[in-house]
Amino acid sequence: MPKTSFDILWIILSSGLVFFMQAGFLCLESGLTRTKNSINVAIKNITDFGIATLIFYSIGFGLMFGTTYYGWIGKDMFFPDFSKTNPETSVFFLFQLMFCGTAATIVSGAVAERMKFGAYIIVTTIISSLIYPIFGHWVWGRDLQDWDQFTGWLAHLGFMDFAGSTAVHSVGGWVGLSAMLLIGNRTGKYGKDGSVRKITGHNLPLAMLGTLILWFGWIGFNGGSTLAFTSDVPKIITNTMFAASGGMASSLIYGWIRLKYAEATLPLNGTLAGLVAITAPCNAVNSLESILIGLVAGILMFEAGVLLEKLKLDDAVGAIPVHLVSGIWGTLAVGFFGDLSVLGTGLDRTTQILVQFLGVVSCAILSFGVSYPLLYVIHRFYSLRVSPQNEFQGLNYTEHRATTELIDLFMEMEYQKQTGDLSQDLSIEPFTEVGQIAERYNLVLDKIRTNIKEKETLAIELEHNLSLLQSDLSTARKIQSGIISQEDKLTGELEITVRYLPLTEVGGDFFDIMELRPGLTRVFLADATGHGVQAALLTMAIKAIYESLKRGIYSVTEILYHLNNEFLHTFKNLNQFFTCIVVDIDTNLNLIRYSSAGHVPQYLLQDQEIHSLEKTGRIMGVIPNTKYTSNEIGFNQDSKLILFTDGLFEQWNSNKEEFGEERVEAIIGNLKGISIGEGIDQILNKLDEFLDGSPKQDDISVLGISRKIQKPSR
Repeated sequence: MPKTSFDILWIILSSGLVFFMQAGFLCLESGLTRTKNSINVAIKNITDFGIATLIFYSIGFGLMFGTTYYGWIGKDMFFPDFSKTNPETSVFFLFQLMFCGTAATIVSGAVAERMKFGAYIIVTTIISSLIYPIFGHWVWGRDLQDWDQFTGWLAHLGFMDFAGSTAVHSVGGWVGLSAMLLIGNRTGKYGKDGSVRKITGHNLPLAMLGTLILWFGWIGFNGGSTLAFTSDVPKIITNTMFAASGGMASSLIYGWIRLKYAEATLPLNGTLAGLVAITAPCNAVNSLESILIGLVAGILMFEAGVLLEKLKLDDAVGAIPVHLVSGIWGTLAVGFFGDLSVLGTGLDRTTQILVQFLGVVSCAILSFGVSYPLLYVIHRFYSLRVSPQNEFQGLNYTEHRATTELIDLFMEMEYQKQTGDLSQDLSIEPFTEVGQIAERYNLVLDKIRTNIKEKETLAIELEHNLSLLQSDLSTARKIQSGIISQEDKLTGELEITVRYLPLTEVGGDFFDIMELRPGLTRVFLADATGHGVQAALLTMAIKAIYESLKRGIYSVTEILYHLNNEFLHTFKNLNQFFTCIVVDIDTNLNLIRYSSAGHVPQYLLQDQEIHSLEKTGRIMGVIPNTKYTSNEIGFNQDSKLILFTDGLFEQWNSNKEEFGEERVEAIIGNLKGISIGEGIDQILNKLDEFLDGSPKQDDISVLGISRKIQKPSR
């Protein structure tokens, strides 16, 4: 206990160093979290100390250092009144208050980026008013009238925790673990396949500065725990430096070996692990033992982090491996390495280790066993976790409406993205980096607005031209409709069903039906490459040539021969092709004679069988003077001839399946017993069912030809 004015001064200085550790925690935790949550973490680190001060003064100090109730809790000294006549008690309260604030701050890192600010205040209140004071009474409770008389039951058993590896750090770690289990992991930390997403802090140099501040503050944390400026202080501070360095070195080297690279946060957390571990035995071990304790702490910290990831537990800043695991190790190290004469408990080595283990277990039972049920009940009525939307936006804004210049800039950009309103420039904060970004962005906006105006002008012109084009297409459709008769007709003894389905206003298919003489009808069907206006113009060229030939006395092969030559001669620069078929149907001889220039197979259904009309020559428009051959096939009274263009089967549905020739042939084969018109409609209906709403991709022309049904004579 402080006895002299210099002792009191030392404890005040130590209290200041421990208080400065709050700044270290603030820098460390905010640096290891994302920008959108950094302000929230910083506010928690400020707020928890203020809350802890009020709670510890009103309740905690009395529970911890009041007159003992059978070694379990203190029962007086609530709202203590400190006077200048007894400065020892005042400075003792001040020093213990710093420890209470430290225990509360540890939780902040474990649950960062997803716990509500109000929920964190509740957690701080539970630690400051209940868990830390009660366990502190068990370990450090003493009669304030007789400073050397410890009153806690663990202290009576010989449990030693010089500066709080368990009493401060493990307490904070256990409460952090219970809160972490209840509120769950950060969104996206673990994938459904078990993968771990590395969430990197926004400012690692700031986190490193925080570590150095904590390292500096630990001089008062451990050195001030003597409660007097004795000859032990230099040794304690030296051991603290050794253990911190050992933890830093082992975590860096061990992690480097395991990960194959020097991970940036390992020196930070390794240093802190060594500091936490040496806190309990720093007064009772030598220099080499201090280094060893730090080395082991660094490795344990690394492996504890790996274990948390395997268990799918998300510790945002590594608080559990650093404070809980290293705190447990440091407490047990008192039994393993502590000089028994310095400890002065009168226990042998084995018993001391068992008592240290009992203290660790007792801390777990009290800290976790009280915090988890309490927080669980609170969580049922008041969610400890922010909503997914708030977590996505970040706790800086959703919890505190706190923004930065950069966030304000992003929000203005987001507004423009959501509304599409680019009429207003972004706000510019002069002489700042964000302002310079906004200024450049506004220049881009100005260029975009200029381009939009130009495009609007072009769009108006395009709309006008499109209107003219639509008018021209409508005229072209009327002209093509006049040229290509789309109505069913009767020609001699033949019934002809026509189904013409152009893909656009005009199509690239052309057909002509003409009775050459009684009993002989010629059918011509052509399919130009492509579709739309270009294909329609090509069909007009085909029609013009065919019209000049069809009334001549030409066979089906001669028609194709002259049509090919005339097309190549007249339109040699077009570099366009088309397929066609000419069919002469002789009802007097019950015979079909046809010639096909590269046209897809056509089908004749008769005598309960389906016959294929295969191509007899190459496609039109390729080589002049091409010779074509013809074929003949019977055409009986019950025969049905179906002619079509390739658009009937070259249609694809949403599953990338083609309607296909085989499907068309199978459907035609089942058309026995129904009229040719019904049969063609059935084919087209099957095609619509197959497409199931998908658009057609080509023009379709289908001609069905059958003999008229002869009425019986009376």
